[in-house]
Amino acid sequence: MTRTDADLTAVRDLPPGSPDPSDESVSRTWYLLSARQAAARGRAPRRLARWLVPVAAGLTVTAVALSAVTVGGVGGHRFATPNIALVEASHQPLPTERGTNPALTRTTPEAITALEELARTAERAQTVDLRAGQFVHVLIEGWAVHLTDGWTGTVEFQPRELWLDPQGMIPLKVLNGDENMFDSGRADREGDLEHARNFLRDNGPSIVSPTPQWLAGLTTQPQALLALLRADVPDNETFTKDHQLWDAMTYLYQSCDILLSPQLRAALLRAFQGMDGLTAGTVMIDDIELVAIRQTDGNSAIEILFDPVTAWAVGRRSISLDDRLRLTPPRTGPKFDPLVDYHATWRQNIVDSLDER
Repeated sequence: MTRTDADLTAVRDLPPGSPDPSDESVSRTWYLLSARQAAARGRAPRRLARWLVPVAAGLTVTAVALSAVTVGGVGGHRFATPNIALVEASHQPLPTERGTNPALTRTTPEAITALEELARTAERAQTVDLRAGQFVHVLIEGWAVHLTDGWTGTVEFQPRELWLDPQGMIPLKVLNGDENMFDSGRADREGDLEHARNFLRDNGPSIVSPTPQWLAGLTTQPQALLALLRADVPDNETFTKDHQLWDAMTYLYQSCDILLSPQLRAALLRAFQGMDGLTAGTVMIDDIELVAIRQTDGNSAIEILFDPVTAWAVGRRSISLDDRLRLTPPRTGPKFDPLVDYHATWRQNIVDSLDER
């Protein structure tokens, strides 16, 4: 990438068509995101209870309905293209009516209905305990576009595995397949960790550097919660506040969905109903259906994928609506219908060490 700093493409500050997220170091992206914030200061059918994400061949996971807590270990699991045949999506068109922000369309009744159904499901979830000294482990199985020029690219398998410090959700270990990204020549692990922890100390927790205590202290009144989250997102000349908030929520969900209380999970889903630009759809991963809530701003669309059985966020998709973008499907892996520039699902669990999965 030459149009801007590649480490920031994951926060979608480039025009549509840039890879999302960048294949550069996840840790540097995280820290730059925090620094930027400081500077700016449908009803889904019920499915059988299971963890609704693609699972690599040979990977055994046990889940609990309405809590989706992983209790099985993955041992010596190595990344391989997940054994999925088809990822098929359908989505409602944008309405013509404008939202409270005239730059965006109004949120559709179908999206509001889907979010409310998810909120009612979330209220029945169980709370996950986090003890001192434990970490959040996130296994991400994704596909991202690798641009060969400005508007042409190939979608490639992009695995990530992260061990996060719950205080700020700071990456302590990041794997790209079997490669430790902190071992690369460009990595400065100790310097990055010091910067992240100093930032958290000086600026306090936020939507981009949450802590369990910050999450627990958030209001569960939907309108007040939406106002707080919008205020926590910096201004941007390219995208609206709600688009940036939706993008930030994908990273919050990806890092610490497992730490959300049932009350906060439900309050977030009800707070989103006050946003502009949301539409509803479904994403089928083979025979498993997920609820897709999309926020569209111009040619950029971001989806958060929710498990309708648990109301947990289990994935993200990014879609460029610019007709100039030409994508080539992955050489191996599932067929995407339609093909998108980023698709990922994740699993989270609580672990006692950086070697545990």
